[in-house]
Amino acid sequence: MRRTKAEAEETREAILEAAERTFLENGVNQSTLMQIAECAGVTRGAIYFHFKDKADIYKSIVDRIRFPQEDLIEQAQAGDQVNPLDVLFEAAISCLKMFVEDERQQRVFTIINQRCEYVGELSEVLDRLRQVNMRVHQLFVRLMQVGKRRRMLSPDWTPEDAARALIASMSGLLNEWVRTDKAFDLVDVGTKSTRALIASFRRNADIGETLCADAILSAGARRKLKETTDHGRKARTKLES
Repeated sequence: MRRTKAEAEETREAILEAAERTFLENGVNQSTLMQIAECAGVTRGAIYFHFKDKADIYKSIVDRIRFPQEDLIEQAQAGDQVNPLDVLFEAAISCLKMFVEDERQQRVFTIINQRCEYVGELSEVLDRLRQVNMRVHQLFVRLMQVGKRRRMLSPDWTPEDAARALIASMSGLLNEWVRTDKAFDLVDVGTKSTRALIASFRRNADIGETLCADAILSAGARRKLKETTDHGRKARTKLES
């Protein structure tokens, strides 16, 4: 019995692997169960034993992977830095690095975003995608709110808008990378663009430099005042003599 269950699971995995390849090549809406069966080397009956229909196969593919957004959630929640903006930056870059290393995630991300029209029975998959995106947005908003309470968030940004901008930036980077067949260094470009975006979120991003400059200016002003005072004292002494 154990052997039979193991074989059944192997067949199921083979069908999902074949469906990934078929969906990636032909698109989800245009692919047929026969094409998936031929790619997997099984009969249509074997497919129906494990799955109700094509939509069920697609849902199973989506459910068995971790989305880049979910990696972002995990990385951000694991951060223990005092500055929530630093947490978001490091989580975003870590997410990009993991995405580059995970080819399955790349394939399914491409299928989800570029190989499927979410109409009819396939529209149900959108619920899963919306749930993930909602969780990411809510977490980002909470972190931005922490930054606002600590006076770290620029008054030019609301926590909601900043969170949405960061999500849109990450999504755009991932989509452009897979759309152009990895034509650029995702981690390098992503690090630069995310750093620039996070910098725009910061209240007085150069406050350290500003304070330092103010201190230098104050010291200079004090020196100037001392020089003026000393000069006046010498002038008075000379006059009195």
